[in-house]
Amino acid sequence: MALDREQWLADIQENLFKNNAIINRAVNHDGFVNYKTVHVPQAGANPTITKNLGAFPATISQRTDSELTYSMDTYYVEPIHIERGQETAFISYDKRMSVLNQNINTLEEVLTNQALYKWAPAGAGTFVKTTGSAVSSALAPSATSTRLAITLADILTAKGILDAANVPQEGRILVLPSSMYNGQLLAIQDVYQAQSYGSSALPSGVVNRIHGFDVMIRATVVVYDNTGTPVLKTIGDNGTPTSPTTTDNLAALAYHPSFVAKAKGGADVFINENDPAYYGSIVSALQLFGASKMRTSQIGIVAIVQAN
Repeated sequence: MALDREQWLADIQENLFKNNAIINRAVNHDGFVNYKTVHVPQAGANPTITKNLGAFPATISQRTDSELTYSMDTYYVEPIHIERGQETAFISYDKRMSVLNQNINTLEEVLTNQALYKWAPAGAGTFVKTTGSAVSSALAPSATSTRLAITLADILTAKGILDAANVPQEGRILVLPSSMYNGQLLAIQDVYQAQSYGSSALPSGVVNRIHGFDVMIRATVVVYDNTGTPVLKTIGDNGTPTSPTTTDNLAALAYHPSFVAKAKGGADVFINENDPAYYGSIVSALQLFGASKMRTSQIGIVAIVQAN
């Protein structure tokens, strides 16, 4: 029985990011993909508003528009070996997804990692340092010793930065490393009570609401180094730091979805049927994906970085 490439491709396209609350709450640029580059028109400066104009004619200005561009990366999914006796799996959607699920889940994890690092801000004025007590309950992968815990005051400071930039109040997101949320914020009585009794009113993927932020958690978010103005760590293909050190610091991201973007480009599936060396067939795939901040000024995004 021939393997149906279109079925495999449709399954990847349908299920990638299907239930990913973080990626799905960003500006969607799928429709702006041109080959391996995203091109998005950007409106120019707002017009000047004058009250009780007394001289005519009024000054005439012209809006100068620009373009946001960012590149897509190609992610290659490890080939899957389908033994001859498993070819009936191509008849059933459930069996096909059983073969694909691990690959799709891993791909989604990597792409989310990549997006968060592309969204993470850099430079003075874009971060808040934690101010709580010294704890060892949340550390970056190779970090040692202790870090100052995140506090409600730290989240308020991040809120203040967004407020000052006129970032919309509704829909703000705070993505936290699960260790910071579980081991630090849930130790605060008010946060614990909101977690325990308010979850029925929360949207999908949101574990709490704090100071106007929908709180989401994942194992890690992003990692910064320990310099005075934190520098985002360089990551590898799998979206994790390539050179972790003992002084690295975890960070949470506070942002509004209108100020971050992602684009899922084309996917493709490759099938080598009836390979005699494998007594079956080999299926592999690739996916184009990109992510970017919406503004070069980095407005709308704040990192809450651990302090020593």
